[in-house]
Amino acid sequence: MNEMKKILLPLIVFVISSLSLTAFEITLAGGARMDIPEAWELDENDPSVPSWYSPDRRSAAEVMLWAPGTWETLDNFIESARPEGAEGDVFVFQCWDGEAALATWTFPGSGGIFRGWFLFIVRSGPDVRVSAIAAEEDFSERQPFLLSVLDSYIPGENWRLTPGAVSTFLEVTGESEKEAVYVPFENNTLSWEQSSAGNQASQDVIEREALILSAYASVPELFYPAWERYYRLIYRDSYSRLEPLAEALQNGPLPRNTSDSRVVSERILSWLQGFSYGSTDRFSDLLSPSAACSSQTGDCDSLSLVLLILMDYYGVDGLLLLSQQAHHALTGLDVSGEGMRYTEGENSWIVAELTSNLPLGVLPDRLTVVSDWFGIKLLSKE
Repeated sequence: MNEMKKILLPLIVFVISSLSLTAFEITLAGGARMDIPEAWELDENDPSVPSWYSPDRRSAAEVMLWAPGTWETLDNFIESARPEGAEGDVFVFQCWDGEAALATWTFPGSGGIFRGWFLFIVRSGPDVRVSAIAAEEDFSERQPFLLSVLDSYIPGENWRLTPGAVSTFLEVTGESEKEAVYVPFENNTLSWEQSSAGNQASQDVIEREALILSAYASVPELFYPAWERYYRLIYRDSYSRLEPLAEALQNGPLPRNTSDSRVVSERILSWLQGFSYGSTDRFSDLLSPSAACSSQTGDCDSLSLVLLILMDYYGVDGLLLLSQQAHHALTGLDVSGEGMRYTEGENSWIVAELTSNLPLGVLPDRLTVVSDWFGIKLLSKE
């Protein structure tokens, strides 16, 4: 027991004064962050170990952090932090320039048998164990929530716009070969390389998060913030997957340092409006932004996310604009010039419609009378 206290001591010192709540995420010690599902409640009984419960308290999540380098090897870390009596599988992979493992374990606990997912990471920010568990009989139903909790973890600022650990695992265990993409842009051809496994991992994240979002559909006061989280996680997972495309644009027809932001917005918008309209035949309907670009197909929200991500690579701030009344998504961009604008307080963003061939700042008549638009501020690279 004394040896265990020595192991846990760095955890207690490292965490206790560092938990804070931001508009988007929960920031932990050392810059690590989580994005917990809506309505999950923070347990304040032990501030040294941040933990959360689902509203019915049949699912729980916990984060245990140690100072970087506390554990000599990942194997030692896993064995030392494994719940007593746990049985299951462990999968090791590379993540965020460090070493990671995903474990799925069933184990006895107070009140019954539990099953859950555990994430271990070393050599990338703090050493961390993130766990998300449920009663064994609830595990299959709750698994999307449990995996989403793990996938929301990021070790620090450098990784805030990269796929989560679960998404990374899905990609690195998929088809490893890159494929070349050639897509027309005005009178040019854009070319970049992409990972088909990455596209599939991104789509899997979208489907998982859509299942989670559906759980809030009948509770309006929870649905809207859950909707925001849905797009935050998709945006984050997609951002770096579009970097090769952004580089192709900046090294070709739209150099960043010599292009006016309004002109860049108009040209990329026009390009995306030329895509064929389409969605998936899966639960979410939303095609992943990276797959939308390579297939030149998408719907309003997938293409809005593409525009927001690409414009952020040009240093242009934006909002995702949503309307439940219209069942539609737009993009709001912080560029100057004439056109219809979405306004919040003293700030305004010019609107961009992705599924009609209309200029920047112009909307179809059917959308000009919509009254329930609201903006989601997504993370920026800068």
